Amino acid sequence: MTTTTTVVPEEDHLTLPSARIEAGRLRFTTPGGAEQALRLGAFSLAVPEDLDVAPGLDFCRSFYRPAEGSGDRHRGHREHGHPESKLGYEDRPDQVEQLQLESFLWDRYLPDEVCSVLHRMKDLTLRALYGVFDAAGVPEADREVITGGARQDTGLCYTTVNHYRSGLSDRAGIVEHSDSGFITVICTDQPGYEILHEGRWLPVRQPADHFTVNLGDAFRVLTVKSQRPVTAVYHRVPELRPDPAAVDRSSFTVYMGPRYDMMLYQYDTDGTLLPYQGFRDFSVEKAKDLGYEFHSRIGAGTR
Repeated sequence: MTTTTTVVPEEDHLTLPSARIEAGRLRFTTPGGAEQALRLGAFSLAVPEDLDVAPGLDFCRSFYRPAEGSGDRHRGHREHGHPESKLGYEDRPDQVEQLQLESFLWDRYLPDEVCSVLHRMKDLTLRALYGVFDAAGVPEADREVITGGARQDTGLCYTTVNHYRSGLSDRAGIVEHSDSGFITVICTDQPGYEILHEGRWLPVRQPADHFTVNLGDAFRVLTVKSQRPVTAVYHRVPELRPDPAAVDRSSFTVYMGPRYDMMLYQYDTDGTLLPYQGFRDFSVEKAKDLGYEFHSRIGAGTR
């Protein structure tokens, strides 16, 4: 997929609206922050003071390396196979190699300290998701149908663990795209995230101790005819060059979206909730447009 854009001066950047989870609810720190987040399709979310994300970033720097013995959960994931997962390890055509694992498999395959971080992030992601539903005016009664049961943990939730292979040149860090689900909460150790905003790629300046939150296609499809439509943010990481003084860029995420065996939904102009398209079919078509092969383990009618 090719996008025509203008060159952005180096000093230009974008600051996302900032939010935090307070008393279990999503709160934006400035007036109009929620409306800005819906328009951009992205915002910053404060990392709770008692959440140490270091184990997750350390895992990003080790998961792709050869295992150092049986039972090594920090390394060896390139070769592991993860037979119970529909996702698993992938070499992408950009600089990223990644491990994707569904949340119900975290405790089986990942180190305990990494699981602790991810479970906390999962709770934050769910609270942020429902906060965006509030901001977009999505009725409470519709939300479990739309998400496939996010509160009951029967929707789709997984982590993506990324290692950016800076030694691979002449390719994007991560290709320009929008996320397919509702929401993705991202933790990263270095700058690089860019948003396509009003026809220009703008680097995002992330405040310290904040996650980046992306809103995705499932939100866009759901609300496109509504009074408060949600943007699916188009984003990328440009090519990263090797730096002998620094480690490669690392990031890990928690993603929530519909299951692949269920429908995407859309509100009609009168507020009626209608089926739109099967999420698996939607995802296969999108992967084809981006030049990817859809996950081979995910068949029709699977979770």
